[in-house]
This record gives sequence, structure tokens and C-alpha cells, in this order.
Amino acid sequence: MNYSEYYDLCKQRYSQDNSVQRDIAKEELFYTDPVRNFDLFSISKDYKDTILDLSSKVSNDFDSLLDCSTDNIMVKHNNMWKYSSHIDKLSEILVPHLERNLFYCSLYVDKIYIYRTEPMQDRQSSYIWHYDNNPNEVVKTVIYLTDVNDDNDSPYEYFTNKESRGMLGNSTRTGPGRWFPAPNNSRVDNLVENLISQNTGYGSKKVFGPKGTSCTFNNNAVHRANPIINSVRDVINIRVKPTLEPAPSYADPKWTTGFEHSGVVNQNPEYAWTKLV
Repeated sequence: MNYSEYYDLCKQRYSQDNSVQRDIAKEELFYTDPVRNFDLFSISKDYKDTILDLSSKVSNDFDSLLDCSTDNIMVKHNNMWKYSSHIDKLSEILVPHLERNLFYCSLYVDKIYIYRTEPMQDRQSSYIWHYDNNPNEVVKTVIYLTDVNDDNDSPYEYFTNKESRGMLGNSTRTGPGRWFPAPNNSRVDNLVENLISQNTGYGSKKVFGPKGTSCTFNNNAVHRANPIINSVRDVINIRVKPTLEPAPSYADPKWTTGFEHSGVVNQNPEYAWTKLV
């Protein structure tokens, strides 16, 4: 079974368990409108307070390199579960919203990254145009923990087509029968820059906003980070996957990992939270 087949089973189960009539047209937007900017502030009155408190605590860690390490590309937080209450609250706000408004199935959090982007003279790694090359059914939400008001502040940027929608790279990892590395490690800098320079309707969008601004994107949406110039940008990145069986909690150390494990998901889509308990 590949990821898209498993995802369809998850949608069927979700509609049955929740007495929801499936809307195929909405479901198809999952693949054709892969970048969404949801207003999480409007979903819960607790969201802003949670973000402000997490922002302050994480900033202190990064400033002092407490529980952090750097590879000169980003400063990575290595002890995210010290903020388990914040993670729980953000997951309880974000994930049900994604279930009802993007996936139409049950989800669990398989990855969380907390990091600070670094100044950089020459773009490399995630600072060049790329896609993540996991199955399309894996989705990330970047939440800013600092204000990102202009290009100095390292805005998240994604490649857009002639309809101003995000564009998907060609995933070479779709399930057990098709699982191999992408050409050029899924880096597509030259292709994107050439398309944008032709002035034929292709372009890009940058995401700006105060602390708590978020961007939810299919992990294969072509995107990049931008280098910090004279500021800092702190981020929490929450990644979700479909699950046939709803998890007892969205995020848990039993099945949610960070930088300590590879970001490549398991080839088998059924290898979900239940196999990790």
C-alpha cells in the first residue's frame, strides 16, 4: 500500500466515524493548493498567549545556547519536550483544524523542529529552492516565534505557478514500492530561478507577520528559507501525517521526534503512531 492509498482509507474511516459527507472537490485541493495560510489566532483565544510565552522561553535558550546546537545553517533546539505544555496546546489548536479543513482525516504529529535561522553569505541547504521529498501526504506548519516584517527577518518563501498557487516537486518517495532519492537531492534552484526570470507568470510568495503567523504546506511544495540579515527568526515547525486510528494525543515523545532522528518518514504508511507505542 502506498501513501495515497492509505490516505484515502483514512479519509473513508474519518467520514464514517464522524458522520461527515465526503466532498471530493475539497479533498482534491489537498494536492492542487498545497500551501495555506490559516489564521490560528482566530481559532483559539489561548493561541496568542501560548506563542508569546514559548517565544520568550525559546529566545532565551537560543541566546544562551542552552539545550541548543548550531551547524552554521541553523541553531537547533535539542530539548523540545521541556516545552511539552506548549507543544500540547499548539497541537490541540492546529491539528484538529487541519483534520477538518485540509486533510479530512485523523492526524498525528510525527515531527517537531524548533530552530533559529542563521546569517549566511552563500545560500545552501534549506536556503536554496527545494522540496522535502517525503510522500505528498506529509504536511508541515511553520509558526513564527519572532516577528517577520520584511526580508531582513528570514521570511519563509514558496514557489508559485501562473495561478499564484504553490507548486509541488516530483516526490520519488511514495510508498514501499517506490522509494529512492530525488535527482540533485531535490534541490531545484536553477529550474525555479529560470522560470521566474522568464516573466511568464511563475513567481514566489514570502510569508510576513507577527509572532504566531503560520504557513501550512505540503512538504513537497517548492520552498526555501531566507538568510537573516540583521535580526533573528525563531520557528516551531510541526509536521503531521494521516492515521487510520486516531491517536490518544496528537503529539507524544513515544511517536513525535525532533532533530535527533532523520526527517525521512517510514516507507510503510501504516507504520504510524500505533507501531511506536
